[in-house]
Amino acid sequence: MGVKMIKHFICSWLFYWLLVFLIPASSVYDLWMPAFFLQLCFIFLVLIGYSWFWFASNARPPEWGARILENSEKMIYVSLILSVIGTASLIYDKIIIQNIDYSQGIAVAREMWRKEGGQREGGVSSIFSALGYLLSSSYYVSAVLLIVNGKRLMASFIYKVSFLIFFLLMVNSVLAGGRSNLLLIMVFVFGAVSAVPGWSYKTMFASKALRGSIFVLLVISSFYLLYVFSERAEATGIDATSYVKNFLPYLGLKLNPWFSDKLNSGLLSSLFSLIALAISYITHSFSTVSAILDHGPGDKVIIFLHPVNIVYKLGLISRPDGLWFLSGRFPSLPGALYYQFGVLGFVVFSLLIGFLGGVSKVFYIFKPCSLVALGFYLMMYGVLVVSPLLLVVDFMSFPFVMFSFFMIGAMFRIKCCVKRLENKAR
Repeated sequence: MGVKMIKHFICSWLFYWLLVFLIPASSVYDLWMPAFFLQLCFIFLVLIGYSWFWFASNARPPEWGARILENSEKMIYVSLILSVIGTASLIYDKIIIQNIDYSQGIAVAREMWRKEGGQREGGVSSIFSALGYLLSSSYYVSAVLLIVNGKRLMASFIYKVSFLIFFLLMVNSVLAGGRSNLLLIMVFVFGAVSAVPGWSYKTMFASKALRGSIFVLLVISSFYLLYVFSERAEATGIDATSYVKNFLPYLGLKLNPWFSDKLNSGLLSSLFSLIALAISYITHSFSTVSAILDHGPGDKVIIFLHPVNIVYKLGLISRPDGLWFLSGRFPSLPGALYYQFGVLGFVVFSLLIGFLGGVSKVFYIFKPCSLVALGFYLMMYGVLVVSPLLLVVDFMSFPFVMFSFFMIGAMFRIKCCVKRLENKAR
C-alpha cells in the first residue's frame, strides 16, 4: 500500500513531464530548466519526508478490519442518499433561486453563475446552496468504498451503484460547468486502489458486461471533457481552432509552427485542437513555474485559497487576496510553495508534505476500520498525485469531499458506540 502511494506520486510526475515533452506547444517563458530543477527538488524532498516517518514506524499492514466491511453497503447507501439530497438542493438553488439558464450551454451558465456570485460579493445565495455543496459530493465516499470492498459486494449491487455514482458525477459537473470533478474522482479511485493490497480490475468487475459498461462510462467522460472546451470556445463566438490559438498564450504557451500551420476550420482539425488544449491545460503549470521563478516570491495567497474563501463566505475572516500575477493558472504545488513561502518555506513544506503522506499511510494501516483514516490517506494521496498541477485542496469540490468522509465516518462511529452501550445495558 505505502509503496503504491509513492509509486503513483512518481508516476504522475513522469507522465506529466512526458506530456510536457510531447505537447505541440512550448512555453513563452525562458526559465524551463530551473522550473524542471525546482520540481525535481520537490520530489526528492517529499521522498525524504515520506521515508523518514515510514521507515521509523516499521509499520506492517494487518488484515482489513471487519467493522467497515459490515457497514460498507450501508455507508454506500447513506452517502448516495445524502448526495442525491445535496444535488437536488443545488439544482433548486441554481435554476429556481438564481435563475441560471443551462439551455444556452454550460459555458454561458457558468458565466451567469459567476456574475451572480460577484453581485453577492461571495455571499451564499440560499440555504439550499449551502446544503447542496455540503452534501452533493458524498458520492465520492460511495465510489471509494465500492473500490475498497468490491470483492465482497454483489455484482448487481456494483452495477447499480456505479451508474448512480456516474449520474451524480455528471450532474454535478454540469451544474458547476467544469471538469475538475472528473479529475478529482479519478484521483480518489486510484487512491482507493492503492489502499487495497492485491486489488484487481477483473476481480472487481467480474463480468464482461460490467467491464464493458465501465469502459463506455469512461468514453463518455472523455467526450464530456472535450465538450466543456468546445462549449467555452462556442461561447466566445469563434471556432475551436481559433479559440485554442487565442487561449494558449493565456496559459503561457505558444503552438509549434508545424502544428499550427496544419490547423484549419474542419471538424478533424477542431478535434485535434481541443485535444491539444486539454493536454495544454493539464501541463501549462510547467510554464507557470518558469514565470514564477522569473518573478520571484510574492505576497498573494495561492496555497489553500479555496478553503480560505469558504471561511470568508461564512463571514469569519476578511477576504483573502488571491490576485497574484498569473491568477487563474495552475502553478504546480512546488511553484506555489516557492511563490508564497520562498526558498526556505519551499524546503520545509515539501518535507512536511512527504512526512504527512507517511503519517496518513501508517494511520490507515493501524486503523483499517476507520473511514476517517481512509479519508486522511486519500487526502494526502491526492496532494501528492495532483502536485504537478496545484494543491488538490484548492479544487472546488475537495473540501466538501473531505467533509463527506469525516461526516459519514463520524455518523457510523457514533452508531457503533450507541450499539455498544445498548449491549452493555442489556
